[in-house]
Amino acid sequence: MTENSTGDVLALIPYDMQRSMRYLVNAVVGVLTICDNADDFAQHSRQKIYAVALIPASLPTQEWWTLWGLLSTMEPQPSILVYTLSSDFPMWSAVLEAGGFDVLVAPFTEVNLRTAVESATNYFYQRLTY
Repeated sequence: MTENSTGDVLALIPYDMQRSMRYLVNAVVGVLTICDNADDFAQHSRQKIYAVALIPASLPTQEWWTLWGLLSTMEPQPSILVYTLSSDFPMWSAVLEAGGFDVLVAPFTEVNLRTAVESATNYFYQRLTY
């Protein structure tokens, strides 16, 4: 897997976060599927293999755990990136302990998003070869 390799990305971007995440389209080298609600995200997650799943930390608790459970049982499991406007050590720790790849904190610039997605994609493919 090289820095320019591509991987499909499934992103849940609720309407209220779309402005903050506007650079994501330019940051993803592979195929990007954007969903604006959890039901649509769940439906797409069953249709093909995704290297990266991008989900907001701000989901209601029940939706959060439902999606996390879905992502955790996918085979192969995508690298899970959680994005948030602000974070603290307990949140970051909880995401990593639950099997997430990383937590992205605003501002969501094109460079920051591209770096995070490429790292998560590389990690996905590294796990497939082991």
